[in-house]
Amino acid sequence: MIISFLVFVFALFLVLGAYLLATHSTDKKRAKLQKRLSEALLHSAHTEDVDVVLARSELMSEIPWVNRALISIQAALHLKRMLDQADLHITPSRLMMFSVMAGLLGGLATSMLTVFIPIMILAGLMCGSLPFLHVWWKRKKRFDAFLEQLPDALDLISRALSAGHAFSEALHMVSLEMPNPIAAEFKKAYEEQNLGLSVKLALENLTARMPILDLKMCVTAILIQRETGGNLAEILEKVAYTIRERFRILGDLKTLTTSSRMSAWLLCALPMFVALAVTVMNPEYMSVLWKDPRGHYLIAAALTMQTTGMLIVRKILKIKI
Repeated sequence: MIISFLVFVFALFLVLGAYLLATHSTDKKRAKLQKRLSEALLHSAHTEDVDVVLARSELMSEIPWVNRALISIQAALHLKRMLDQADLHITPSRLMMFSVMAGLLGGLATSMLTVFIPIMILAGLMCGSLPFLHVWWKRKKRFDAFLEQLPDALDLISRALSAGHAFSEALHMVSLEMPNPIAAEFKKAYEEQNLGLSVKLALENLTARMPILDLKMCVTAILIQRETGGNLAEILEKVAYTIRERFRILGDLKTLTTSSRMSAWLLCALPMFVALAVTVMNPEYMSVLWKDPRGHYLIAAALTMQTTGMLIVRKILKIKI
């Protein structure tokens, strides 16, 4: 059984290596062309470093016919947007390939331990969702970093406006002075309006790339001020103060509910810990649960109820301010 499992893992990773080798030439050509174009633009009128991006935003796959097929699928476009928001340089087709291979690995590895089909399917789905969970985690981490830097960026724009700079130059200052990810996103907004788009469209594209409520609130305030007039520097300063106060309240709330949250997660983890502990201390007593088909049904039901309970607890603990 172990030899069969190792042979299967070797074959699966051999297929993965063949796929990466087949797409490596495309990535190598793109990097070479980007380097040549950057060298050609090195002595241009711009004094700052030139970051040339040649990949089209709608590139779904390195394989042309797969790319044409995925462009017409709305879910693939949404997945591409999530990859861009997570700042992961990977195509949707490659991500789906990783997901399918992880799902097959998880399902077939589980088949070495049990013949209960629902558990095999559940294990395959869980392993197949790992690449997407990684994208979601990277996207959430980047959003949190952007939101943490947003008050400082608004203060910088406010001071630049108070000093007499134009709004577009204030965006450029944020792209130069602030760290990533907020610098990269404001740089895109600055370049878009610098190349002909209106400020309104550039800011709307910014909120489309970073769909954060606080950023939408800032953009709405800016657009209203451009229509009705007023002191934009003072408005942005008040918005930055409001965001910081919301962070403070969230921090106080997290501190006050720490013990309750720890108790909830301990209760969720207790059944799994007890099952594993009893299995280690008395394997014969728990062998019926792991080997008998009726025990497999009980495990599936327990996992379903446990997952449902954890989602309910997470929903209760997630307080929006």
